[in-house]
Amino acid sequence: MELGVPGVALHAATTATDLSLVAVVALASIGGALLLGLALAAFLRRQSRPYLLVALALAALVARSVVAALAMTGTVDTNVHHLLEHGFDVALVALVIGAVYYARTISQEAV
Repeated sequence: MELGVPGVALHAATTATDLSLVAVVALASIGGALLLGLALAAFLRRQSRPYLLVALALAALVARSVVAALAMTGTVDTNVHHLLEHGFDVALVALVIGAVYYARTISQEAV
């Protein structure tokens, strides 16, 4: 099974000609959107900062998939695509670390 153009990273493709890439981005978008919906529901129920941070991290994950889809359609330039995707990666990591740190701070104050 051949993926993409030989010698070119799969995520560097700028058009939606590779069906495997389209399928992966579609699955990532659907899965991310489902997780974001669950995270938003949990945040609305709990109303706490760690749940908000996790929901925002999952929103960054969905935004990453949107950027990939826009790059495949040619709407977003390849260089901008990489900058945005890795920017969302940084935001996602920072939000998850913030959620864990804040949750641990609250649990230690409660003791």
